[in-house]
Amino acid sequence: MIRVTPEQYPEYIPWAERCTSNRVFPMSVAQVYQTGDIFTDDIYSPKTVLFWHYCGFAYIVGEITESILEELLIDIAPRIDRRMVLIIDNEDAVRYFTQRSFEAGRRIEYGHSGSVPEISSDPDIKITPVGEDNIDLITGNIVPSFSWERSEFLLKGSGYAAFCDGKYCGVAFSSAVSSTEADIGVEVDPSYRGRGIATSLCARMVQEILSQGRKPVWAHGEANTGSRNTAVKCGFIEEKINSFIIIKQ
Repeated sequence: MIRVTPEQYPEYIPWAERCTSNRVFPMSVAQVYQTGDIFTDDIYSPKTVLFWHYCGFAYIVGEITESILEELLIDIAPRIDRRMVLIIDNEDAVRYFTQRSFEAGRRIEYGHSGSVPEISSDPDIKITPVGEDNIDLITGNIVPSFSWERSEFLLKGSGYAAFCDGKYCGVAFSSAVSSTEADIGVEVDPSYRGRGIATSLCARMVQEILSQGRKPVWAHGEANTGSRNTAVKCGFIEEKINSFIIIKQ
């Protein structure tokens, strides 16, 4: 496949719009909100397009053939020092990878009701917008650096961090952003779980995204009941289930 130059990314917005899984991630790349790569089988008459987000999520739009999947494994995945997790709802593709012993699982996607239930917050927890003054205090896995370069997030992203007695304890942030949607990522330090911090942070992010005129979206692995509970409390509604395949760690 051919690597598309960043100047050409906007030409692939219609392809990103066709994505049936977690559309906000490919859209964020095509609309140049976030860093990522686009590959196609043919620059002039494409039949297949691959979007590979900075966080490692990858999406195939168009024709999915065995030769395309082989090229994904042999040629594309090794090109960039980045993990690759293919998000897909094509059962033939899932079968191709599982027969080759790649780890696969199910992923639940949510839309939002448009309203946020009243969420009571722990009075000992201070929630503040993520900015230049506190972004470097945020540590963990699902944090802004998961899906953004630092300068890019400060310019185009949004988030809220939670602190207790001045110590960082959690964050919610826009993990992917397009012109119409924003996906929310949330993580709370294990020492502070069970205090409703994730729900409070998520509710603030939902309000922020709605105020931007965007639609909040959410997704998680099927086994993640904690994420499911947070989503439901904050007005998210399950819409679909697709698959993920870990191509490269």
